[in-house]
Amino acid sequence: MTIRQRRGGWQVIIYAGIDPVTGRQRQITRQVNGGRREAEREEARLRAEVAAGKHRGTGARTMAELLDVWFAWRTTNGKPISPATRNDYESLVKTKLKPALGSLRLPQVDAAILDRYYGQLLLSGRTVRVRDGKDPATGKRRWRARQAPLSPSRIHQIHAVLSGALGLATRYGWIPVNPATLAEPPSGKGKRRPVPSTENVREVMRVTAEREPELYLFLRLEAITGARPGEVVALRWCEVDLDAPSVTINGNVVHTRGLPGGYIRKPPKSEHGERVLAIDRPTAELLRAHRARSTARAGAWGGTLADDAYLFAKDDAGRHPVRRDTMGKRFGGLAAELGHGYTLYGLRHFMATQLGAVATAATVRERMGHGSLAVTGIYVHQVSEADRAAAHHMSELLDRKQD
Repeated sequence: MTIRQRRGGWQVIIYAGIDPVTGRQRQITRQVNGGRREAEREEARLRAEVAAGKHRGTGARTMAELLDVWFAWRTTNGKPISPATRNDYESLVKTKLKPALGSLRLPQVDAAILDRYYGQLLLSGRTVRVRDGKDPATGKRRWRARQAPLSPSRIHQIHAVLSGALGLATRYGWIPVNPATLAEPPSGKGKRRPVPSTENVREVMRVTAEREPELYLFLRLEAITGARPGEVVALRWCEVDLDAPSVTINGNVVHTRGLPGGYIRKPPKSEHGERVLAIDRPTAELLRAHRARSTARAGAWGGTLADDAYLFAKDDAGRHPVRRDTMGKRFGGLAAELGHGYTLYGLRHFMATQLGAVATAATVRERMGHGSLAVTGIYVHQVSEADRAAAHHMSELLDRKQD
């Protein structure tokens, strides 16, 4: 305890224990504009409050400090978190939350503050680059930055981070109530994902078959199997049976910074884990030819193509899978050229739409890899007849000649 004279009064400093987060000593400081006796009374009052547990030590006195504490806790508390999600949280904290709210003390953050913050994000929450003519000296295209709205879904992600951080502060006793539970982020109407027509799909398949055989095979596998793009990227030769024929979906590749090699192969999102999906004979023959080309490329420099090599790789040995967004950009450029308005996921939904007319809900859910239907052993260990019929139907749909 220290009482020392300051201009216009006295300063009272009370030891309040050890900060549970940082391990440093915590002190409470008060300025008393009066005489020494008043300062002693204030010192006695603060000591009583500390003894009653009203001044628990905390290093999170501002939102910036709280966000640091929450991020460290969230990445080490044992709940699964993917590297991509971790990087996304880190980016939101660094680029959105700290610049706007970081300097505020915890008691200042209430529902009104959060509502105004969400409203501002909805008006101008992100920076985009727009063309600004050409540089008269160099002739190169110029760009300028402008503010654009942040989507309601992205604001909900920011709200989730704030809710988690302020909830942690509430649980630790640093604030009495979580203000995020009273705030209301903007709601937005979900946009329906564009689904291509059969003519669209046949056209894009025909063009890619002529121009980019590898991309064509990638798209065909996605359309035939209904697998997610990351699951197709994760396919290795040891998961392809060219005789049955079938593929085993048991992984999903995620590329993100901070990982060895820049990516991680993790289990698929499927609720029932690994799934074995039938493919048609024409697709199997395309895969056989693709493997022969890959083997030849590896042999050209004296290497071999291992069984666990990736089907779609950046290197000849097949050790490093292509990026999912790379395939998406290649496809997006072609789709835009053809005047189509859908993404890679559009092919996945196209498959589900088309199969809905000829296959059971169980078969569609099995190929899509989601849903609440219980999985039987026959789907785990072998390909069902219904599943093979589904692959045959999709093959005929893609390969049918246009009139």
